[in-house]
Amino acid sequence: MDRREFVRTSMLGGAGMWLAASSLSAAAGSARRLTAGDVHEHLRSLGREWIDPQDTVDTFKSGRPETPVKGIAVAWMSYFDALREAVAKGCNLFVTHEPTYYNHTDTDQSVFSFEVARRKKAFIEENELTIIRCHDVWDRVPGIGIPDAWGQYLGWTKVVRQQTFYRVYELPPTPAGELARQVAAKVAPLGQNGVQLVGPADKTVRTVAIGTGAITSFRTMVTELKADLALCTDDGFTYWSDGAMALDMGYPVIVVNHPCAEEVGMVQLANHLREKYPAIPVHHISQKCMFATIHA
Repeated sequence: MDRREFVRTSMLGGAGMWLAASSLSAAAGSARRLTAGDVHEHLRSLGREWIDPQDTVDTFKSGRPETPVKGIAVAWMSYFDALREAVAKGCNLFVTHEPTYYNHTDTDQSVFSFEVARRKKAFIEENELTIIRCHDVWDRVPGIGIPDAWGQYLGWTKVVRQQTFYRVYELPPTPAGELARQVAAKVAPLGQNGVQLVGPADKTVRTVAIGTGAITSFRTMVTELKADLALCTDDGFTYWSDGAMALDMGYPVIVVNHPCAEEVGMVQLANHLREKYPAIPVHHISQKCMFATIHA
């Protein structure tokens, strides 16, 4: 090979290496970072069959879709303390199941007459925290969503009837009082140190109905699902009407705190996001029973 051929070949080789390096650099540069909009769209896609994008609370509560995600916090409720914990953990995306501003749609501006709501909003904005809600989707996602996660946590496996937000499980014949004690043992680690039992403790039950969060209609469980016992939440059971009817019927009802019935589902949501986005830190912020039971 003469000198001119050597130089030409070397130049082509160098150019080839430069072009290859440039291509790799361009590819790396075009790899778009995960955004809050990506996470939001993924979650809504899980409910594409039943969610109306124009009629859902699963929307942005703060921030912008194009915000790059540094870390994700997942919690049942966007309590002020939970938002502070998310920021402390380096999360700039908060996925909440329940509202941020104390009303279902987060559109009631009257809440900002309360100083706490104004302080909360200022904290969110100052820390550039993006909040999206995953409620309508996660209340229906099969297997790992709210109702199935709750039933699995209780150790119940045999579903004999179901509706959109409800499951009916078949259990070995068990007195209602004993079943209440079993449920109490399950919610104790969630901060609820006792459950309420309305109706006869000695009535033997074989089927029990559970609902999804506040969607625990006593009358639906009795008339449509035909369960022997209703497991309701305190946000879904009305004592002066449902409780009175249950007592007159001799029908047993177990009542637990709303977040206790949904906390396991939020753990499942955090796990799902970890699997979907393994390169992004995902933190489940645990939340427990909202009240303490004070004994005389």
